[in-house]
Amino acid sequence: MSKPNVCMVVNNLEVGGLEKVVLSLLDRLGDQGFDLSLICLDGEGRLFSEVKLPRSKCLVITKDLRPVLPGIKSDPEALLWIRRFFHQRSVDIVHVHNRAPLIFAGIAARMLRNRPAVLYSEHNQINRAKGFDRRKFGYYAYLADEMVAVSHDLRRILVDDVKVRAPVRVIHNGIDGTRFSRALQSGEQGRIRAELGIGERDFVFGCAVVHIEQKGLRYLIEAAPEVLRRAPEARFVVAGDGPLRGELEQRARAAGLGDRMIFPGYRSDVPELVSSFDAYVLPSLWEGLPLALLEALALGKPIVASRVGGVPEIIEHGVDGFLVPPKDPGALVEHLSRVARDGELRERARTRSPAKFAEQFSLEAMVDAHVRLFDE
Repeated sequence: MSKPNVCMVVNNLEVGGLEKVVLSLLDRLGDQGFDLSLICLDGEGRLFSEVKLPRSKCLVITKDLRPVLPGIKSDPEALLWIRRFFHQRSVDIVHVHNRAPLIFAGIAARMLRNRPAVLYSEHNQINRAKGFDRRKFGYYAYLADEMVAVSHDLRRILVDDVKVRAPVRVIHNGIDGTRFSRALQSGEQGRIRAELGIGERDFVFGCAVVHIEQKGLRYLIEAAPEVLRRAPEARFVVAGDGPLRGELEQRARAAGLGDRMIFPGYRSDVPELVSSFDAYVLPSLWEGLPLALLEALALGKPIVASRVGGVPEIIEHGVDGFLVPPKDPGALVEHLSRVARDGELRERARTRSPAKFAEQFSLEAMVDAHVRLFDE
């Protein structure tokens, strides 16, 4: 029996967790015999160069929203391009990621006589929708035949709060663990720490994320001076880039952190970089199921992260890390300081977390779950 023809639809492939998941699915599902294609609605994005599909199987547009009815904006030309692409490719399943792709691809699919099924994946966007915006999403959700949530928390929101009619199943995000096991064996940790000016006896709290409000990095900066008072050997590495990077660097300077908090920018060697950390910190304000924490888990790093979204599905408080309330620098101080002192917890994370990752959050588990879904 032949595999279905699947088209992935995204806004673009800028650097982010959703985008990395889509790239992984395109790569691994192709190996399993699926006929795959890709649509980007807002240009290519920085990660588009990693797409291995022939260009003929990719449609890249830049949608131009303009008023079409009172209070309604759309891009009719973009809808026609998408419809034509679905028709020419004989698409069986349209797999959309987040809201704008659902609206555009869902409407275009309904313009076809032989309508493809529409599968919607909710990664995190619904967390930002409140009140009327969340109710509006309930109307858009009628465009989906089935839904995937990347965490049980997101499924609860879709089912209990939004009350979507489509069935919703949970498929946790997954990442390629082999990259991270290779990083542990690479021996690069000392070189990277030296490159960043970090001593052998320094205790490094780090993260590698996009610098946006969602990640709550300002609260890490607020907590850092007191952490340093309690644990003078501490250093902070805040890798990544984004619209708030300049503001965050200024906040760190104003807090007197100097070279105790380092902003190395975007890194292509994230597995090696994170393997050089002693602990991982993610003080997010909201999350779906963050890939950054899966990376830390795969590397056996103790984690301090906000108790938001699907994060408690990754971390067991007091076992492989600590969960803290969002926007709470005081809680960050207490638990970061504790991680620096608690050698037993660090050893437990080093030995147990990689096995937990392999069992629950591997790329293979995520891909297998999607294969079963598509084959249905």
